[in-house]
Formats: sequence, C-alpha cells, structure tokens
Amino acid sequence: MNTRFFLLVAALQLFVLNIQQSNAQDIQYAHTIIEELCSPNYYGRGYVNNGANLAADFLEKEFHDIKLKKFGNSYIQQYSFGVNTHPGQIQCKLDKKPMQVGIDFLVSAGATSFQGTCKLLHFNTRDSNDISLLHKKIEKGFDEKDALVLHYSGQRGNRFVDSCKAYQHMPKLIIFTEEKKLTHTIATKTDDYNSLVFIDSAIRNTEAIDIQFTNEWQPNLENRNVIGYVKGKRNDSCIVFSAHYDHLGMQGNAQFPGANDNASGSSMILYLARYFSKHKPNRNIIFILFSGEEAGLLGSKYFTSHPTFDIAKIKMLVNIDIMGSAEKGITVVNGETFRKQFDLLHSLNDKNSLIPEVKIRGKTKNSDHYYFSEMGIPSFFIYSMGGPGYYHDIFDKAASVSLTNYEQVAKLLIDFVAALK
Repeated sequence: MNTRFFLLVAALQLFVLNIQQSNAQDIQYAHTIIEELCSPNYYGRGYVNNGANLAADFLEKEFHDIKLKKFGNSYIQQYSFGVNTHPGQIQCKLDKKPMQVGIDFLVSAGATSFQGTCKLLHFNTRDSNDISLLHKKIEKGFDEKDALVLHYSGQRGNRFVDSCKAYQHMPKLIIFTEEKKLTHTIATKTDDYNSLVFIDSAIRNTEAIDIQFTNEWQPNLENRNVIGYVKGKRNDSCIVFSAHYDHLGMQGNAQFPGANDNASGSSMILYLARYFSKHKPNRNIIFILFSGEEAGLLGSKYFTSHPTFDIAKIKMLVNIDIMGSAEKGITVVNGETFRKQFDLLHSLNDKNSLIPEVKIRGKTKNSDHYYFSEMGIPSFFIYSMGGPGYYHDIFDKAASVSLTNYEQVAKLLIDFVAALK
C-alpha cells in the first residue's frame, strides 16, 4: 500500500512539474518573441531599412515552425502604400548645444528636407497677451530666418498654422512643444511646411536653432500581412485572432522598439497559434498579423477589401493591440456594440477569476478590428491595463514589458473560443 501511495504521489509531482515547465516555456517563448521583434535587426519594424518586411520574414518562419496551414501557397499577402521617412543623420543644436532626436525633439513625420539656422520667436499659447502678439505677428509676416515656437501648443497649434496659411505668411520653421513626452507617428503624405516637436523644457529661453534633416518619400513601399490557420473539426465558421506587428521604425539614429505596441500583441498571436496547433479546436482558428496599422490601419483595410478566405464565415474576431501588462486587467473595445459576446467573456472571467477586470468600452477607430466591425463582423479590440505607459516613443523596449497576467489573458481567450456557440 505504501509503495503504491508513494508511486502515485511521485507521478502527481512529476505531472505538476511538467505543467510548470510547460508554462515556463510558454511565457519564455512570449518574451523571446518580443525581444526578437524589438532587436536592432528589424529597425523598429517600420519603413527604414525594410524593417517591417524583415519582421514579416521572421513571423512567416514562426508560422511555418508552428505548422499553421496556408490559404494558397503562402502565408504572405502583399500590398503597398506611400510613406515619408527620415532615415539619414539628423543634427540639431539650440544655442550651439547639441540636442538628441527622440529624447529632446522629433522631426514631424510629414516634414520634408531642411537645413539652416533660425532665430526662435517664442509664444506661449496659454497666455492671452502672447496669443494677441502672435496674431499680430502672423498678420505682419515673418523674416526669412524666423522659426515660430508655439509653447504648450499640442493640437491647438494647428489653428495658428491655419492662420499663417490664410495670410500666406509661413515662417521658415514651426516648432510645437510638449510638456511631458514626445510621441512619434507615421505620415503617408508630406506636409506643406516643415515642423518639429520639442520637449518644452529643452527649448524654453533659447534664441537660435541650427538643424539639418533629410526626408525620403517612398511612393509604393511593399508591405505584407502574414496569415495562417489551424483547421478545426468543422468548416462552417471560424474565429480570427489578429494583431499588428509594424511599428514606427527609425528617425535618424533614434529607434522605436514598439515592445508593448505591438510586439506584445504579436507574441500573443503566436502563443495562441502554438496552443491551438496542439489542441484541435472546434472551428478553424485563423491568425492574422497585419502591417500598416501605424500608418492608418492600412493592412487591415487592404485585407478586408481583398480577403484570402470567406470572411462571411467569421464568427468572432479578436484583435490584440498592447498586451505588455494586464496587471489591472483588460479593456474590450466594441464591448458595448457586441454586448452578448462581451457578457460571455466577462462571465468566463468572473467564473475563473483570471484577471482583475474586464472593462467594457464602445466603438473606436483605433486598431485593426475597425474595418471588420464596420462590415458587421463581431469584432473586439482588446488591450491590457497596466505597465509603465511607454507609447510611440524610444522607451517602449522589451525590458519594460513584464507580461503580468499574460497567460491568464490567453486562458480567458481560449475559454472564450470554446464557449462561443
């Protein structure tokens, strides 16, 4: 009896150990994917040095290694769009003091090439007297080497730019300032004026700027969506998991790693693909990794216009964008629109106590779920709540991603798939 008991205990311990090791390997796989996608090898997964397509090559290999099935002969769907970049060296000095791109300032994404020294004209957009003086200056016009500095301007700065255009008095350079952080973006067209964004404290009380940068307009840049699937027991409907893998690339020597946004979401797609490849699902499970999201949801827009499978069969699409830390839970965009599906997801979390909160949100056009939901396809956009909050900046690095509650979110999504009728 004792021998049998000890053998049973030993077998149970081995079983638990195997589960723990498997879980450790799964979460380590997620970390490995994020670290790889954020490495210098992919140049920020943007449009400098072919970074996004190099990332697509890596993800295609992962799909192959997981043994996902293809629609046709390839995992790749190709398309193209125009994009503006600033790949070369960027030099900037304020009163002869060197400034760092990505830390002190950014060149606006749509800016063209510029080289010169300018006198800085400072106006505080929160001060009524300064605003009055600014309007008078715009009416009068600027000198040849004037650069207009709009302190604390943010989006409000656009109305002053519109005034400059209306009077046909554009300064040589316009500089907007932000108090807390610099946020980069992608431009699919060039601007008709050159501008910069500075951290306010870096440029305040300075008199002159000396700056040089060069743009490169790429009118038809090849891009790729990466698509594969796991065959289920039935073929009448499917579940889609999606995420975007592209990010902001580089500006000068500043690289935007995009760990939370969205190497973390891409890793979740691969994590789920590995799971469902080992556990045959009821329906076909399709995995799509989009490019072009940062340029305006262009990859998902192209796909919904040129689908590689019958999208009328989609029972549910779950788009994952930002999954670095679910310490506080997740938010479900379109939860209010598709309330029945949200209530199911919420009840599964209540039942199993997986994450602190499943928060409901309404309709938005801020990720790759959008064009699917506009077609009437039930679609969620899920993002995590927690982490340091780095976003569209050079600090969103792999080391800052904790993946808190990552596996619990995966478990919730797996349960959700099983529960969908």
